[in-house]
Amino acid sequence: MAYRFRIARHEVTAAQWVDFLGHVGRSEPDGGLWNNDMDRERSGDGPRCQIGRSGDPGAFRYAVDRDWADRPVTHVSFLDACRFCNWLHNGQGDGDTETGAYTLAGYRGTDGRRVRRNPGARFFIPTDDEWYKAAYFDPHKPGGPGYWRYPTRADEPPGRDPASSNAANVHAGDLLDPVHFTTPVGHFPRAIGPWGTFDQAGNVFEWTDGLEPPFLRTLRGGAFDADDGGIHLPVRNTALSQISDAPDVGIRVAAAIEGEEVPAPPAPADAASAGERPFPRRPWIDPLSGRPFFPLAWFSYASDERDLDELAEGGANMVLFVNAPADVDSDEQADANIAAMRRYLDHARRREIRVLAQVGGWHSAHMRGDEAEIARQRRWVEGVRDHPALFGYQLYDEPEYRAGFGLGVEARRNVADFVAGLRATRDSIRRWDGEPRRMTSVVFNLVPLSSWTDYLPVVDTFQVDRYPLDREQAYFGHRGDWGPLIMAWSMGHAVRALDDHPHLRNPSPCMQGVGSEHTEGGTLGLWRNPLYDETRYMAYSSLTVGAWGIFHWIRAFGRPDNPAIAADVGRLYRELRTLLPALEAGWERPPFEILHDHGGVTRTFLTDSVPDLTTLALEDDDHYWLVACGNAPLLPDVRLRLRGLRCESTAPRTAEVLSEGWSRSLRFDDDDGGEWVLEPHAMRFGDVNVWRIPKRP
Repeated sequence: MAYRFRIARHEVTAAQWVDFLGHVGRSEPDGGLWNNDMDRERSGDGPRCQIGRSGDPGAFRYAVDRDWADRPVTHVSFLDACRFCNWLHNGQGDGDTETGAYTLAGYRGTDGRRVRRNPGARFFIPTDDEWYKAAYFDPHKPGGPGYWRYPTRADEPPGRDPASSNAANVHAGDLLDPVHFTTPVGHFPRAIGPWGTFDQAGNVFEWTDGLEPPFLRTLRGGAFDADDGGIHLPVRNTALSQISDAPDVGIRVAAAIEGEEVPAPPAPADAASAGERPFPRRPWIDPLSGRPFFPLAWFSYASDERDLDELAEGGANMVLFVNAPADVDSDEQADANIAAMRRYLDHARRREIRVLAQVGGWHSAHMRGDEAEIARQRRWVEGVRDHPALFGYQLYDEPEYRAGFGLGVEARRNVADFVAGLRATRDSIRRWDGEPRRMTSVVFNLVPLSSWTDYLPVVDTFQVDRYPLDREQAYFGHRGDWGPLIMAWSMGHAVRALDDHPHLRNPSPCMQGVGSEHTEGGTLGLWRNPLYDETRYMAYSSLTVGAWGIFHWIRAFGRPDNPAIAADVGRLYRELRTLLPALEAGWERPPFEILHDHGGVTRTFLTDSVPDLTTLALEDDDHYWLVACGNAPLLPDVRLRLRGLRCESTAPRTAEVLSEGWSRSLRFDDDDGGEWVLEPHAMRFGDVNVWRIPKRP
């Protein structure tokens, strides 16, 4: 590294955090710089740093139990750490938390790619490289300067003996301290890093300024619940966003040397370059025909013949039957469920509806090794597998809730056990069914903030929940930026997932019907005041970044049906049916190239990792189709250039916007490489233009 810097000997302690809160937290909301998970009296047993709060808003007071005062603060997010560094930068006391080392300006969202260290920062979160050098590089290493594998000047994993020079608070079959979980900072006085630091090998994981594209921050070191001893590899963070508060994560502060400036880290690659990464295109395959099948689907809990009739009338071609009659406790029930499922499939075939049947509880029998129940499962599959309406099997709904997720040994073991159960279920179904094109899938909710990558090897595809945003709202509860975040995820994590797992088919978004009257604790939950334009935008924007098909949540699950939602979904599905021939014929290999000047990111009120304009090229026998989604507040002069159109002639033609009754001229330009140029037009956030371009003028 080409500069000098300082780094704290110890992790920030709970007592130091109480001092911080005492100055800046008098009106702090729960979930900000303080949250109730820090306090066992409020949140129960478990790893806590025992910082309690009393008093009223504007006069909150904070205190820490004596036994925890010198232990590291936990349940602090990356943005919490930024605010702490700003406070230090600004002289502590009543110093500002929103400017200084980092410019936050009240930002509390999940993305935060633009939250970067400012030039001249005096105190800051170490970068990945800064943390790495402090932990592992030893200028006095025997044999010459070099790197250790562990932060205790050792190439062997640390133990837990406080008298040893190679020791740390790590998990070694059990917890070192099952009461406090963490140890006081410096508890291992002889286990000193090359630069005089303590506890980089254990106690709690520590935030760094590194960025895992598109928007997850990196972690380093070891922790009380981890068994890797802070080995020199990054912590595998698939779960924690920049606002996540975790029980095994804390912070260590770095600082500039007086009179010397530490350079600001380089900015991450812009969203345009992330969006240009080729997205593998592997559509879902119809088991009957072997051709691509584009699902226009609903999730339905208690589906029946009437439900199938309504789905067909609304334009759907698939249903994910959540409570399919599949779970059985006796041979008699198996026979009855097979008969009921076949009657359902018969009606689905009459209405041209394909069925994805959920068998969500089957993994339990495989985990227990319950041969009798597994035999009944086999009877059920063998009883329905020949039916032409059966598309595939849904293994589970939101497994990240069922198995949990986290960084420690026990959290990883829980996930691994659950994944093993799903894998065994999937393998059994494949043996019993025999049709290789019948897919297995799961639904994810918390992607990419979960353990979702662990499940990818055991499924053929997956669905991802997306939440729309009212255009007038800058941040919609804690889920307000999830819709755009899933776009960002699609451009980064999902691309990598399909690259890493060649068997995977492209994911499909699940459209949650959320409106401005939505409240997390409300009796109607997610299903009030449907916002058609926002849901349509989510559907098309997902397709432009690599999704396949559309699912909607949720029918017949104990809440009043909402006719407006059903009508709006039907309206969207009927429009998408216009594109079905083009989607099924040309989605895998885009028939033409779309060029434009709007790949930057100008929008800050939702997420800062989605290009201003995303597009999709399609083709059927008579038309080319161009889908364009506006992701910026205003693009006053959108100029689209199309390369590779194989039209009957180069005569000008009119391109119409589907469902909106307006058009623009499309002209061939010989002087610009043989491109077709669409007449300029304006787009705003949430606009979806589906251009229909005739091949013949």
